[in-house]
Amino acid sequence: MRLIGLTIAAVNMKEMVRFYNAVFGAGLKQTVHIGDQQFYGGALAGLEVVLCPNAIAGVVAEQNRQQFRFEVSDIERVMEQGLANHGSEINPVDEYKGAKVASLADPDGNTIEFVEQVS
Repeated sequence: MRLIGLTIAAVNMKEMVRFYNAVFGAGLKQTVHIGDQQFYGGALAGLEVVLCPNAIAGVVAEQNRQQFRFEVSDIERVMEQGLANHGSEINPVDEYKGAKVASLADPDGNTIEFVEQVS
């Protein structure tokens, strides 16, 4: 078994597209259009990613039920890009067990953790 893709139900679509393109270089572009709802597709860490309008997905959640952790080479730059593109800081950059760690929330409030290994 292998994971080949990810769908994120999005409420604030315009801000979500901007955030994921700026922070992750996801290359999200318009794909399918159903009624007045626009989907976006791209790639995230080598996986196919789809932003699906929550009006179609129908997800009812106060916050995400899972959290992604990404290893990055420049955590300060990633955090800066996230905050400049509608993200909000959850935990500022700190050192923990030989690594720098921090977390952001995307425009819909989903939390994302970043880790930079310190040599």
